[in-house]
Amino acid sequence: MKAQASVEFLVLVGILGIIFVIIFSSSGGYYFYSEKLKVEEKYDNICTTVKLEIETALEIGPYYNRTFYLDSGDHTVLIQNYEITVRKDNLVKICYIPINISANLNNGENTIIYNETGISFV
Repeated sequence: MKAQASVEFLVLVGILGIIFVIIFSSSGGYYFYSEKLKVEEKYDNICTTVKLEIETALEIGPYYNRTFYLDSGDHTVLIQNYEITVRKDNLVKICYIPINISANLNNGENTIIYNETGISFV
């Protein structure tokens, strides 16, 4: 009778061990996925910020001049052919804008200027 209780206890501990292994191994994949979502959200915010700055300049018109800030990081922001492209390694986020301009934006401080010659960034 004691041997049967010991076997049942060991089987229960084994089943619980398998359940914990499954839970912990699946949470590692979730952590990687959540980190990827955070990075995508950051790049989406950068893209939206630049797009809103351009659209605001177009709405207000000439003589618009404003300084805005982009998150620091090891990404590049390129504006070209009606697109804003935020890129890091193989991750790319693209937003579309209503005007064809070309510029490379810096991490940190950027200034948008809309004058008689058009929109430019400093």
